[in-house]
Amino acid sequence: MGYTDVLELRRFGRKNDVKRAKTSAGPNTGAAQLLAYLASAPLISAALVIVAGGENAGFAAYFMSLYGAAMIVFFGGVRWGVAVMKEGGPTLRALLGAALPFAAALPLLAPLGGLGWKFAAIMAVTALLLLDDLKATRSGSGAPAWYLGVRLPLTVLIELAFLIAIVGAAG
Repeated sequence: MGYTDVLELRRFGRKNDVKRAKTSAGPNTGAAQLLAYLASAPLISAALVIVAGGENAGFAAYFMSLYGAAMIVFFGGVRWGVAVMKEGGPTLRALLGAALPFAAALPLLAPLGGLGWKFAAIMAVTALLLLDDLKATRSGSGAPAWYLGVRLPLTVLIELAFLIAIVGAAG
């Protein structure tokens, strides 16, 4: 290897570095997308059980209320994860933003009351959290922009599963 070859390597990096730079043009969201779709599968399955009716429909509806509440807690955890990764650390406002979904999910986890209001509450809270996440990300204080590309389809699937369950239970 001659002197000019060394200069070229320093100028452009090693072949593997150049190849890596070309392939890492955008964020790799495949794993996050897979996890989001897998996370929605139990809700969709339970909604279809409700539509089919039968003896397992009541259990499926109860499962959906618990799983939906758990998803709300998860979204609160994502908010806290974003807050603690900030340069200056989490703020009191970030703590409230992460704790409010947890507080909203607590009554949904309780085995009290009918499931109709719980389904509506889960749908409303999930939609409100998405809108707030969109606002925060656009202002630069939320999750990275790629997260919304995963969060939006997940929210749509969650909302559809609960809508299907509500229609299926009514019919």
